[in-house]
Amino acid sequence: LSLQAPTPRLPSAAMDYLSCGVGVAVAAAVYAKTTTWSVLKASLSGCGACAATAGVRLLTMLSRANFGLERELYPIEEYIAGQKEEVFEPDLVIVDAHHHLHDARTQDKGWPIDKRSIQMLYRLKPKIVNHLCTKDHPVLVNSFSARSPVVLPYMGKELMDDIQDVRGNGKGHKVVATVYVECGWSTPGVEECMKPVKEADMVVEVNRQFPGICNAMVAHADFRLGAGCEPALKYYKNIPLVKGIRHSLTWSDDSTQLVNGPAEKDTAYDPKWREGFALLSKYGFFYEAWLYHLQIDALADLARTFPETTIVCNHVGFPLGNGKFKKEESWPVWKESMKRLAESPNVLVKIGGLGMRTMGFKFDERPTPAGSDELAEAWSPYIRYVIDTFGVDRCMMESNFPMDMVTCSYTVLWNALKKSVKDLPLEDKRKLFELNARKLYGITV
Repeated sequence: LSLQAPTPRLPSAAMDYLSCGVGVAVAAAVYAKTTTWSVLKASLSGCGACAATAGVRLLTMLSRANFGLERELYPIEEYIAGQKEEVFEPDLVIVDAHHHLHDARTQDKGWPIDKRSIQMLYRLKPKIVNHLCTKDHPVLVNSFSARSPVVLPYMGKELMDDIQDVRGNGKGHKVVATVYVECGWSTPGVEECMKPVKEADMVVEVNRQFPGICNAMVAHADFRLGAGCEPALKYYKNIPLVKGIRHSLTWSDDSTQLVNGPAEKDTAYDPKWREGFALLSKYGFFYEAWLYHLQIDALADLARTFPETTIVCNHVGFPLGNGKFKKEESWPVWKESMKRLAESPNVLVKIGGLGMRTMGFKFDERPTPAGSDELAEAWSPYIRYVIDTFGVDRCMMESNFPMDMVTCSYTVLWNALKKSVKDLPLEDKRKLFELNARKLYGITV
């Protein structure tokens, strides 16, 4: 996710103005064609006039946050701003089993430019930042939308605002705890296996500032290093919030349209990768997998080979529906693979991620976001199949925010998930929305 970020460039308008300044200076010098002092005076005059014009133009590109004012909204925030729905089943307690936080200005996200340049980039208006980071990167757009959640700074305050529905009705769902899941971190200048570990320190600090979120964490370790990943596991063992490890397996041969993770086609079968995976039981961690439906059978083989390790399949197994993949063609393949995966009792499933563009529902392409009734109708076949196949004791609900923000607001998303299972007994709903996540992640708040 983080390694796919493009190299932003200065807006072409700014370059045009600066180039124009040089051009006018040269033209003024030729026109004056008298003394050296006249040439210098004419050049400075031309440069000064164009510099002033460029300065005014550049000022209009700067975010008002530079002047102590509230910043403008990013395109993804604008899209859902004002989407209002009353909370459905407001008394149902929620433990959000999966979300992310990120801010490239302060975090080592593996972007191909240095942090100082990133901070300068983010002084521009959010729309310009979003445009610069997506306009030459179709993979990023096709996987996460042109209103990019990857570009959006999204930390503890932003998540709390979404939970409380600050931009909506001001009264959100009863979310009492959340689980943070790794989303790419690469500290430069350290041993390869230790590059992601500082992400855990960030999560601990967010939880200290906002005790109602980040009550557990799923960290990253690079199993491709084999036993060489063990120092990272030792580091995580000293952080009580870390409960599991995720090494994403996302891969497709449509790499021009879909983001591939730190994986190849058969990574889950690789002996060295499994050597790293085998260390999880030694440290008491379970495994989480973000994958496409193409890798579900490999995950099932992994579950059979390591029956003592709990495995959590993220985002209902992620049936692909964009790029070269058609949703209606992926559906039967996904169903059969999920059925085989369910045969291993050590596998659990997170229900969510359905708002992501890659699933192919195309709600993100609408000029205004869809409401929860329509989302529930579209998502229910996937949600109910997973619950019917795995049982309520092996499923839990997730927001996958801010990635699913491309489709709807946090409140609307939880409304849609609740409406998808509204006919189930209350005790089943409590397991799906709260109790199963509490049990897996050891959350007591």
